[in-house]
Amino acid sequence: MYQNIKSPMPSKIRVISLSAFISLLLSFVILSVGLYLYLLKDLEEKTLTAESILTDRMDTILVELKGVAQSATLSCEKEDVRNLIEKSFYSPMFKEYGLFNEDYRVYCSNFGSQTFTIYSSIADRIKESKDGITVSLVQSNTLGHQTFFAFYQGENGIGVNGLAPPKSLVVELEHLFSTQYPYNLTVGKRVLSSQEANSDYSVLSQRTVTLDEWTMSLVVSLSSYLYWDYFCQSIPLFAILWLLLFAICCAIFWSVLYYRYSLPHSLRKAIKEEAMDVYFQPIISLNDQKARDMEALIRWKSPYHGQVSPLTIIEIADRLGLIDDLTWMVIRKVGCFYRENSAILEGVSIAVNVDRHSLLEESFIPNLQGILAEYPELKGRLGLEVTETSALNMSDLPIMVSQFERIKALGIELSVDDFGTGYSGLDFLRRFPYDVLKLDRVFVSSFQDDQFTRQILTSVTKLARELNMKVVAEGIEEQEQLDAIKELGVDSVQGYFFSVPLPGDQIIQWLEEKTQK
Repeated sequence: MYQNIKSPMPSKIRVISLSAFISLLLSFVILSVGLYLYLLKDLEEKTLTAESILTDRMDTILVELKGVAQSATLSCEKEDVRNLIEKSFYSPMFKEYGLFNEDYRVYCSNFGSQTFTIYSSIADRIKESKDGITVSLVQSNTLGHQTFFAFYQGENGIGVNGLAPPKSLVVELEHLFSTQYPYNLTVGKRVLSSQEANSDYSVLSQRTVTLDEWTMSLVVSLSSYLYWDYFCQSIPLFAILWLLLFAICCAIFWSVLYYRYSLPHSLRKAIKEEAMDVYFQPIISLNDQKARDMEALIRWKSPYHGQVSPLTIIEIADRLGLIDDLTWMVIRKVGCFYRENSAILEGVSIAVNVDRHSLLEESFIPNLQGILAEYPELKGRLGLEVTETSALNMSDLPIMVSQFERIKALGIELSVDDFGTGYSGLDFLRRFPYDVLKLDRVFVSSFQDDQFTRQILTSVTKLARELNMKVVAEGIEEQEQLDAIKELGVDSVQGYFFSVPLPGDQIIQWLEEKTQK
């Protein structure tokens, strides 16, 4: 009935190839994202430093212009010209100064008397500034090419403009950004760019700094060229990261594969050596509050895989065709349990779960008779809880009825487990001579709040009584559930409210305490 299915373990080449691909992909993603975040942080820090440099530079310029304005007059005598020459000689920034009046006409410079009007756009910015300051890039009348100008007008109406090469303003910025980060410095209405800013590149990110009073703004960019340049320089790091992740991926893959493919092997060995444990959960009779029945439940703590869930045990055993061996192992352990604790277990029945398709095997009844002969303590005490994995076809139905009759002839009580969640229906109860019907915990948990569930369980309980079946409610965890389920007229209850599944020695202690009470 069950095929011995084994999934072939992937080859070493496949595992290594997969590990290499995944580690390569992870290395690329980690390096790409990490490098991008690093450059973003570096861009942010350099932009803040550039803002501080520009602020300090413009503060120094303002101090110089104020100093010139304080000593200036509205005339352009030799003394005034000499004063301007002296100021520019000692200035770290400006090569020439000019003086302008309230009409924004330049009347004096280092070269003597002048007569020309400042551009209206510059004059407007001076008027709008609360400190009377602004900057601009304009064509110098004296030098004939683009020049940086800074303007300041004092409260007495006398204004000063300083002339300097544009590079003197950005020399510290070029040193800060080197050839890495292109930038555009807007001075007034014109832009002063780094050489890299004119290159053909795509911008990945930008940061902007503004000095509103001076009508200046600085835009610093992170270019794709810089990013890939850094990426190429990081190839050795990429290789190291790849090797490290490759080792980690291989270790993870082999660990997972070992667990996956060694678990069935360990399970097969544990069943063969009967190295699994059987726990017992009491079933409490509502008539006298005594534990007249118990359910045997499989538990297994693998030395290599730790605690393995019962569902996993059953699934793997079913896949490997070992579900019958698992059932016989549990029954034999129940027989040993009776033999070792015959006195305290007097009058207590123990039910073992068995898959419904196992009952269709021709060898099932002979094997069962053999165990009963080996453990006569099981006679009249053993029960079988039939679980469902799939629906029976029409040819299986008469075989199942015949097997049920033979099992009952051996004095074994039959229970339909988890009624309502598998393929069991009302017609199923009519066809098969069960002794006990166990209501699944799904119905019990929603019984209080769902009127439809209440009506179904009421009908099922009534039908079970008409068929002379005992009714057991599973999954009782709270007093409210117990009070509600009593209204149905069930015979017994089972759940954590009374006891969790316990190993043999602890369930014996539990029974002794109940007996004493």
